[in-house]
Formats: sequence, C-alpha cells, structure tokens
Amino acid sequence: MNEQLVNQLIEAMNKQALAMEKQTAAISRLAESNEALCSVIVQVLSEDRDDVEVTELNDTRPQYLSQKTIRR
Repeated sequence: MNEQLVNQLIEAMNKQALAMEKQTAAISRLAESNEALCSVIVQVLSEDRDDVEVTELNDTRPQYLSQKTIRR
C-alpha cells in the first residue's frame, strides 16, 4: 500500500513539474510580447511628440483626444 501511494505521489509530482515548465514558458512568451508592445508604444509616442498640443492646467478650453471643441 505504501509503495502504491509513493508511486502515485511521484506521478503527481512529475505532472506538476511538467505543468510548471509549461507555465514558465508561457510567462516568458508573455513577457517578450509585453516588451515588444512597450517598444512599439514608445516608438509611436516619440514619433508623434511634435504633433501633440500641450495644454496648461489653467486653460479653460476643453481639449479632447478627438480634437473636437465644444460649441458654446
């Protein structure tokens, strides 16, 4: 009986180790994907830096991403 339990435990631990290896690989792929996405975002933002209108906190005119203004 003890030998059977030991064998089951070893089998369960092997399955767990395999699952953890797959999980580690997936996390690594996700990290690489996030790094690539961050690089693209930084590149796009740096290219558009001159096109962005800077507003001040005391500016009473609302500024929206769509560049639409409110008619009063």
